[in-house]
Amino acid sequence: MITINKGILPYVSISLLILLTGCKSELYSNLPENDANSMLSILLNNKISAEKTVDKKAGTYFLYVDDSQIPQAVTILKEYGYPKEKVATIGELFKKEGLISSPLEERARFIFALSQSVQETLSQIDGVLVARVHVVLPENNPANEEIKPSSASVFIKYNPAYRLEDMKSEIKMIVEKSIEGLTYDKVSVVMVPAQFVSKN
Repeated sequence: MITINKGILPYVSISLLILLTGCKSELYSNLPENDANSMLSILLNNKISAEKTVDKKAGTYFLYVDDSQIPQAVTILKEYGYPKEKVATIGELFKKEGLISSPLEERARFIFALSQSVQETLSQIDGVLVARVHVVLPENNPANEEIKPSSASVFIKYNPAYRLEDMKSEIKMIVEKSIEGLTYDKVSVVMVPAQFVSKN
């Protein structure tokens, strides 16, 4: 019966990983599962030799491609808006660390979290490469008769293969319904098609 010294198991695992990935190099690391699956599918559909591995302890994924195809892989994934920018969750932003936040700090963090949440929603639209949302929630004094309305400005860079200009009204509606007190006419949207380098 063959026995293996437990002390060398980590080295055996690393060796097996190298054998499995062959002449491939790590392209991206610490990816969430959904992004890793989407990126792998995109690369394989574009005839890029790619593989993914998982770090079970961290619950994150690694993406590998052939050394000779790294530039092409990066370009293709960029055209699809990958890797996605990590968006901080409300839970992360409002994590308590034993310090008492001032009302001003709490308000600033709330507005930022709200913007991040809407950005994440817009980023899920097919063809969106970059989404930025800036929310303005004025502090209205009950003693003042004039109430300043809330407003939001949205910037979107998109893949020109997708006709997202036709969705501008839907995008404004998504933002309007995501922010309490915001009206449709107070949402401004700027959409810019990405310029890709020719592959020829």
